Amino acid sequence: MRAILDEAALGVGLNGVDRVVSVLGALEASPGATLAEIARAAGLSEPTVHRYLTALRDHRLVARDPYTGTYQLGIKLFELGHDALPAPDPRGAARPYLRTLRDTFGETAELAVHDNGRLIIIAVEEGLHDVAKGARVGEPDHWHSTSLGKAILAELDEQSAREILAVADRTRFTSRTLVDVDDVMASLRRVRADGYAIDDEESEIGLRCMGAAVRDAGGEPRFALSVSGPTYRITLEAITTIAAAVHEAATAISRELGWTG
Repeated sequence: MRAILDEAALGVGLNGVDRVVSVLGALEASPGATLAEIARAAGLSEPTVHRYLTALRDHRLVARDPYTGTYQLGIKLFELGHDALPAPDPRGAARPYLRTLRDTFGETAELAVHDNGRLIIIAVEEGLHDVAKGARVGEPDHWHSTSLGKAILAELDEQSAREILAVADRTRFTSRTLVDVDDVMASLRRVRADGYAIDDEESEIGLRCMGAAVRDAGGEPRFALSVSGPTYRITLEAITTIAAAVHEAATAISRELGWTG
């Protein structure tokens, strides 16, 4: 990490580090932003931002689309995020269960982590069908509309859940999406009672997902597991069976991560 943010490598001082963080923060908020958009969001001049972006690209912290000229966060940040995950590695513990769920139901299975108020996909087993729910490792997900997000929120204390929702992007994706914080919080009571969350066309019409929280060794709902697929295969009658399997897998992964509760 020292080599990546080395003052000589970036050509900046301590104040420059703050500016670099502002540039990265602008890209986190608006992936695919232009130089002008990044400069405006970071409150810096375009020549200054261009200088920082060039240095960050050299270290793979930022990537530039050669066709559109827009920027996004680079793969090196994802690699660093992987290194920051707690031991034992939740991806290794979850992988056999993700594959079993994928093979059993033929649908996409995912693992996400709660990272400082963000929900990030960290492992994916793609569905076996030609038409399957697409997901990419490293991409953020939404707290209010996904089974992954709601599964974790339901196991947090109310204040923490409200704080996350208050600053989260709560876009109304479909007519089923709950966007009001109080409405989302009320829906979490059912999640806690059932032991799993459902995204029933709340993120995308025609998509249904079931998720359950995964606890770390300290008992915190740090992760979540889900199975997702089109509604014509994941029917209302299939929800209970798939959700039970997801909940069982989430509990087993929690045990492997050291949870004894």
